[in-house]
Amino acid sequence: MQTPQKSKAEASTPLPQSDAERRQHRRHRVSNLRLSGPIQGDVLNTSPTGIAVQTNESLRVGWSYAFKMKHGTEMIRIPGKIQWCRLVRLMRIDDEEYLPVFRMGVELAGSVWNKSQVYVYP
Repeated sequence: MQTPQKSKAEASTPLPQSDAERRQHRRHRVSNLRLSGPIQGDVLNTSPTGIAVQTNESLRVGWSYAFKMKHGTEMIRIPGKIQWCRLVRLMRIDDEEYLPVFRMGVELAGSVWNKSQVYVYP
């Protein structure tokens, strides 16, 4: 039995890269780092140029927001732009009500983070 031959176009088409291969920086998980203010939620991980957050509201991709993060008694204000936003689940509150849970990637403004350091909170 013969295997089908690939055309030149198919043979030269590169395979898509996974998210991990496209990333410029390693992600570092964080815990106990909360968003506060008008946008409330949790910071899931951080890198020198961005954060992943989880909230109960959908934020608009491409829009910039001022995020306030509280760690202990310290408050940090960081501007960032939403790169992607996904509904990950619906959390049941009671028999008739559900609360959406969204995860999103935020690109931080370049002047906020020193790109030679990664801030990891204990």
